[in-house]
Amino acid sequence: MKSNKLKLLWLLTIPLALSGCVTGSIARAPATVSDYCLIAKPIGYDSTKDTPETVKAIEAHNSQWVCVCEKDCPARPAG
Repeated sequence: MKSNKLKLLWLLTIPLALSGCVTGSIARAPATVSDYCLIAKPIGYDSTKDTPETVKAIEAHNSQWVCVCEKDCPARPAG
């Protein structure tokens, strides 16, 4: 009887010990700029219907998209 309890205890201990070695997530390669460019696109808008704040935010997004995905970044001022 004691031997059966020890076997059961041992069988329950192994999975617990092994589960401490698992991170719980699947390893993935880091996202790249090309991944972003496959997903993100420039945003269209109607400047007569959208608020100035919305237009400004969309233009900022589109400018960043062009810089990152089209490699057409504005020149930085020297200094």
